[in-house]
Amino acid sequence: MKTIQLSLMATSALAALSLASVAQAGPVEAGRWAVSGSIGTEVPVSGDVHGGTTTGEIPLATLASLRDAGAPALPSALTATGNAGQLRIQSRGFDDIYDNATALNFEATYGIGGGREVFGTFDYVKADEGTTQVGTAAVVNGTNTVAEVPVYGRFGEYKGMGVSVGVRQWFNEGGTFEPYIAGRIGASKIDEIRATFTVPDLTINQSLRNVPFYDDTTVLTAGFEAGVSYKMSENVSLIAETGLRYYGKLDGNDTAIGGLGLASINEEGGRLVVPVTLKLRAVF
Repeated sequence: MKTIQLSLMATSALAALSLASVAQAGPVEAGRWAVSGSIGTEVPVSGDVHGGTTTGEIPLATLASLRDAGAPALPSALTATGNAGQLRIQSRGFDDIYDNATALNFEATYGIGGGREVFGTFDYVKADEGTTQVGTAAVVNGTNTVAEVPVYGRFGEYKGMGVSVGVRQWFNEGGTFEPYIAGRIGASKIDEIRATFTVPDLTINQSLRNVPFYDDTTVLTAGFEAGVSYKMSENVSLIAETGLRYYGKLDGNDTAIGGLGLASINEEGGRLVVPVTLKLRAVF
């Protein structure tokens, strides 16, 4: 909330500053500059937080070592000779775990003529942590499933900062409403993501709490946008923008989950989103 308030204050200050300017809103004339601040959301449309796998047989002693201190003894039917554990994890997308992300942006733009401009941006994105059932834990005996219970995962915030550069082409120059298309490429540093895995029916609630899942990762970003600008004055415009944006895969950390046969599930983390943004821009 504090970040959003700062963004709104910044855009308000931008508007006040721009009222003293004598340049026009809309496409930046060749040799002139514009600055803008925006707030919006990113809606995930593709990409997995983690992949899926079915592990080989895990000794029951390994599973027992993960149980909470003081947990009651398991039923004898589960600990019978020949039984073993197995984790059956299913892939989960960003839309399964995270809500839409909050996105903030600051942009500097330079006009090169012909309704075309180049721009550079500083971006911030954040999606709050989320929880879902990620699969099941089974007790098996050969090919037979003796019991199967849910496994839950809670994943920390998806948060990052980045920069990008791009080119924008405007149309209907001089009109009240001026549409454009743009393309960008850049890089973002996505913060470490930690996870907590629990199997309540087996009293496994503490041993896999807040474990490493993805390391800090610098990823490639790329996007295509389309927007329309409404001229509020001769030097201020309000812009609505949407498009598609890609964030690259993250670097998995297997130190906590690799020994359980789950090293392959955190080789994902790339995502495709639809950004929806409202931007206030001043041309100088």
